[in-house]
Amino acid sequence: MKQSYATLHAVSHSDHSRSAVRQHYARIAAGSRSFHEADSSTLSASSTTSGNLVPVSVYQNNMSELAYLLRLLKTHSSSQKWITLIAPPSNFCLSLFQQAGIQASQIRIARPTATYDAAALMQKAMASDTSSAVIAFGDFHDFEQASMRSEDQRDSAKSMFAQGFVINGLPEHLH
Repeated sequence: MKQSYATLHAVSHSDHSRSAVRQHYARIAAGSRSFHEADSSTLSASSTTSGNLVPVSVYQNNMSELAYLLRLLKTHSSSQKWITLIAPPSNFCLSLFQQAGIQASQIRIARPTATYDAAALMQKAMASDTSSAVIAFGDFHDFEQASMRSEDQRDSAKSMFAQGFVINGLPEHLH
């Protein structure tokens, strides 16, 4: 039987804690061509986003944010740009993305080195014009500064830069 990633919502969300991922998905579903066509007042109203960086909280009984993220990534997989994964867990498997309809050839993985830590890799990936989305793994606050520095480097052509996501709490059975 085929696995479904659109699981039931085990945790209720108030209007204040409504997922930024869901807001982005709603804009895409409504016909917005890119993440950057979003109403800036909507983005600033969300306390969980930091500019172009969106937290994706995954926890044991609620995988809905991950499901929304995979749908968003599927809509952007038709572009000629990469989907870049920053510092995925060592045992992470791309099958989750492939099951969502994203080709493995469209995904590149960047791992931290002695020269570049994960935040620096995220900053470089978001500031370049080679990725449609950049997904980091870890704590949102570790990547928040990189996102802000990346925004400072931008010029007025917002559509050239990638949307960033930080996945926190990915369960072991999904690696």
